[in-house]
Amino acid sequence: MPNTKNLKRYYMRDRKIPSLILSTIGNKEIIHGTTALNAHLPKWLDRQTDDIDVFSSTPKKDARQAERLLDRQFGFDAFALKPALHEGTTKVYSKVTGRGLADFTKPDKRPPSKKIKGKRYVTLSYINKTAKKTLKDKESAFRHAKDKDSIQRIKTFRKFNKNTRKKKK
Repeated sequence: MPNTKNLKRYYMRDRKIPSLILSTIGNKEIIHGTTALNAHLPKWLDRQTDDIDVFSSTPKKDARQAERLLDRQFGFDAFALKPALHEGTTKVYSKVTGRGLADFTKPDKRPPSKKIKGKRYVTLSYINKTAKKTLKDKESAFRHAKDKDSIQRIKTFRKFNKNTRKKKK
């Protein structure tokens, strides 16, 4: 258990964790999941996310890089790695809270992506397609509410953009 000084430092800085993890993401990695969805959508359609999901050809190495940066920034050994539920995925988690912060996964094939503010994110159509595919899979029932919500947010965004373009003419 960390000492009181380290705990205070952790909780004073924990809001910086997502931006620190994102700072370790290079040009070859692709961000997916809710973080990618939020990058494509306007703020009013953002959804809260607990972690950052990253496709990487070297997941263990990239997860280790993020974990080491976090430990350096927080000034003590507050973070660690562990294998995630899905094979080929390495999870960065907080030793203080036990919370998962990032999942680095080796994809079967490189998904389509778009560069937004210097980072690569999977495309909206890829998010939509994978969400619909997951909804058809009965074993993924635990994800269905999230995926239905993602599809609805994408529909709302596309409808809003369509109406906005018509008004500009």
